[in-house]
Amino acid sequence: MRKLCILLIFFILMLVSAPVFADILPLSTKSIKYYGIGVLNMPKSYTIYQYPYKESKILREVNYENIKKSAIVNSLDMRKISYIAYVPSNNVALLTVDLNPGNNWYSVYLNQSTGETGWVYTEDENSFYTYKSLFYHYGKKYGVRMFSDLPKKDKILYSKESKDSQILEELSYPKYISFTVIRGNWLLAAVNDTSKQAKVGWFNWRNDDGTLNMFPNFKEQY
Repeated sequence: MRKLCILLIFFILMLVSAPVFADILPLSTKSIKYYGIGVLNMPKSYTIYQYPYKESKILREVNYENIKKSAIVNSLDMRKISYIAYVPSNNVALLTVDLNPGNNWYSVYLNQSTGETGWVYTEDENSFYTYKSLFYHYGKKYGVRMFSDLPKKDKILYSKESKDSQILEELSYPKYISFTVIRGNWLLAAVNDTSKQAKVGWFNWRNDDGTLNMFPNFKEQY
């Protein structure tokens, strides 16, 4: 009995201290509440300030031991930071950006439920993406996927960049979507649906209010 108790305690300690190995991706239309003006890909360690100057109050310190191996030093950081996409194997940790007044400062949403924001400083100008540039950078490489709860009326391929144009296909369960070009809120997509033959047409990837209907995969398709 004593050995069993010791083993149980050891197992619990292992679970508590073990690093978190989990990817986070927005899978539904409800995954992102605060879209802002784009996203910021966060480095493995950064500081969040109350205001856009380093002398202001520090709200949070976020640190990773090795982002490529998904080893998070403190899993509490993951509960505090509301990433819309977190794929350590690809060095992806995205927070949505509310404001970017310049001078390398960004106001980011720290909580997708409450809208809490904070300020981060980064000299890496390539870490900020508008949603269009995010799709081009990652979606062109890995493809994109529709949100799982997208209404049937929005799962349609059109002949042109308009919902008034001819409907080419009403999609059911698209397995993989690739695209060649983005024009405004539309992208020219090739979709593998229930049949083996790819269907090509224009898809409304972003709504007029700025919300998305899909998101980059961030991983190779198999």
